[in-house]
Amino acid sequence: MNKLAQDIYDILKVELSEITSKMILEEKCKKIGKCSDSVAREDMKRLVPLILSPVLLFGGEKRAKTIREKLTVMAEPL
Repeated sequence: MNKLAQDIYDILKVELSEITSKMILEEKCKKIGKCSDSVAREDMKRLVPLILSPVLLFGGEKRAKTIREKLTVMAEPL
């Protein structure tokens, strides 16, 4: 897991369980043709909406909003 993937995982883990967070991250990275070792900031635009769908399902609207805000900040160019 690279630094970006670890940061995404850490954000998810605050609101969801460790297992659920890892599963969501790994599955959604795979869906965009990446793995957690190769995901890059440029992938965030495609990755964030994919992550938010199961977050909404497993965590509810409030948690999804919190995670969306944090991931959106991460996705912004430096």
